[in-house]
Amino acid sequence: MKHNDSIRSLNDIPRIGEKMARRFIEYFGTEQNALEAILSGDVASISCVEGVGQRYAISLVQEINSKIEGVRAQDFLKTREAMDIYERLLDIIKPFAHTGYAKEKIHTFFPYPASRRDRIESIQSSVAQYIEHADRLMGNERLLCLLGYVRPLNTKLKPVKVRDRVILTSDPKRLEKIKKRFGEYLDVHLVSSLTDVVDSARGYTHVIAADDSLFSCELPEDVEIEIIAELETCDGWKIVPENEIFQASRDLCVIDSSLQITRMIRTAGMTFLHEVDDAILDKLERTVCMIDENGDVRAGTDPEIDRLTLILDRIDTTIANVNTFVNQELENALRESQLVLSGHDMLRMIRDSGELKSMLGGQLRHNYVSVIEKARKHICTALPLQKKEILFLDDIFPQSITYPVEADRTQITNMKQYVKERIEKRKIEHKRQVACSLTDLRECIRKMVKNVLDFDVGFTIGCFASEYALSLPRIIEGTGLGFKDAENLFLRSRHGTVVPIDYAVGTTSFSPKGDTSRIVLLSGVNSGGKTSLLELLAQCIILTHMGFPVPASDIEIGLTEGLYYFAKSKGTLDAGAFETTLIDFSVVADGSEKIVLVDELESITEPGASARIISGILEMLSENENSLAVFVSHLSGLIMENMQSDVRVDGIEANGLDCDLNLIVDRTPRYNYVARSTPELIVERLLRRTNGNEQIFYERLKSKF
Repeated sequence: MKHNDSIRSLNDIPRIGEKMARRFIEYFGTEQNALEAILSGDVASISCVEGVGQRYAISLVQEINSKIEGVRAQDFLKTREAMDIYERLLDIIKPFAHTGYAKEKIHTFFPYPASRRDRIESIQSSVAQYIEHADRLMGNERLLCLLGYVRPLNTKLKPVKVRDRVILTSDPKRLEKIKKRFGEYLDVHLVSSLTDVVDSARGYTHVIAADDSLFSCELPEDVEIEIIAELETCDGWKIVPENEIFQASRDLCVIDSSLQITRMIRTAGMTFLHEVDDAILDKLERTVCMIDENGDVRAGTDPEIDRLTLILDRIDTTIANVNTFVNQELENALRESQLVLSGHDMLRMIRDSGELKSMLGGQLRHNYVSVIEKARKHICTALPLQKKEILFLDDIFPQSITYPVEADRTQITNMKQYVKERIEKRKIEHKRQVACSLTDLRECIRKMVKNVLDFDVGFTIGCFASEYALSLPRIIEGTGLGFKDAENLFLRSRHGTVVPIDYAVGTTSFSPKGDTSRIVLLSGVNSGGKTSLLELLAQCIILTHMGFPVPASDIEIGLTEGLYYFAKSKGTLDAGAFETTLIDFSVVADGSEKIVLVDELESITEPGASARIISGILEMLSENENSLAVFVSHLSGLIMENMQSDVRVDGIEANGLDCDLNLIVDRTPRYNYVARSTPELIVERLLRRTNGNEQIFYERLKSKF
């Protein structure tokens, strides 16, 4: 959709007030993003805004499109029935969409009048490319699967709150500026002494400090601080890389799928996203491969993080197993031990009960030390520990003999905390690297996903055209419509196969030799396909004026300013409805270019009066050289008796019943031929299907013919 200088903000859109504008900005992040979604016809995303449903989103986009294009769907589709045909066509096209975005955006396509031939031909040119894309890619199951994962990027995300990182400053003035920028993401503390620094730092895994003089002091060995100059103006990804990563991680599947689709389209030899070269796509692929759906560093990215994470995952189970092993070993050692006491030893025990414990300790010391050493080795085998981590094992079990042995939970907690800190320190570097790249690639990601979504809009139209073997019409000058091997899409979508039809009205190369009749009466048998042909004509006219392909192997059509389609009336109308119907038809009297399709208008009143009314309408249409009309009627004879202008009568006639008692009908009309309604064939079919009194009844009716 092209943009318009008259729409520069949400306030320029009449249907969006202040409250709704706030909702749009809240959802899309910025007013510019919201405006772009509306102007580009992103119905799927607009529908997600609070208080905006699908119907509102579609009508909003259509209204904006109409304002920009200077034309509305109603400017061409002049009747409710014509609009119904258009909407039923959209319902056939939409199932070919692979994304919710494309399914909804199909609603933004509508037929243009002849005065916008430039727009129709522009869309036709694009559709020709869509059909080529579909022919190349429809069989690519991987592509079709990936498209199903693509949706508009999620712009409505709450800010990330990082709990294990803190910013320290000793300057009250800087505190407010830093809080304003980072306060919703991190804790920010004001410190005034070295003690404050140490106390604050020991409560967090990662400590960032402003470049204040206080932090140049020597700190305890267990306190590490990262000094970052100009915290108030530095790149946000340095301080909270999680923000950029979390945004991408929520859309990770969308980005990855879009990336793969982009490569597939290019591999198929088609130009796509030409402003982004392969080197940038490679960088994007490397970047997204480093993060997972939770916004964390993806497993396998860094061997050291993986090693430390493995320790953290296994340490509790490993210590518990080793603790059990130690106690079992000591229990076995005690059972097999013997204590031999001399008389001297017994006297010492009597004098001092502590001597017994000392003697037992001396006897068991070797076994105890051996078991504890085995336990340490077992932990080292079970966990991929390095030198600094192994040091924690020195004090994990008591040095003095105890039973049962209990691992020191404090030492285990210290070890786990050390490992966590090592993981986070390595992760922060990876996260900064990823966040920096994502910041640079933000616009690329936005364009890529948007292009893939728009590709599916075109791909949807292309798949629709390929599935039904549609062809682009040849637009001709003058008033005429003619086609070969045309198939009613409503019947085709329901039944799979239909009888193709050749037909022409007006001046085309398909018209009967020397016959350029623009006004036609279509007569024929009940259930012969007259209404279906009228629908087919409407389908070809509407799709052509949308710039879309039509259901015919070959077709010529002259563009017109408006389509008037009048469906079959349900029974004879009362006086008020009859008057309303005549008012509806009064619009055909003007001299504008138009196509009028009418199905059995005679049911509005008694046959004689209907024939005179229809003949009058046809005479006025025939006087307008820019009009084309097809009227379906069973009153062709009566109408022609009242006509004072030349009108062609074509006919669809049945030639009998087949072995299954179905009508044998040539669905292609015969030119200049008044076809019989052949009600006798319907009566005969009923006669042959019944017996008894019913059969006698139908036999009596048949005799009247």
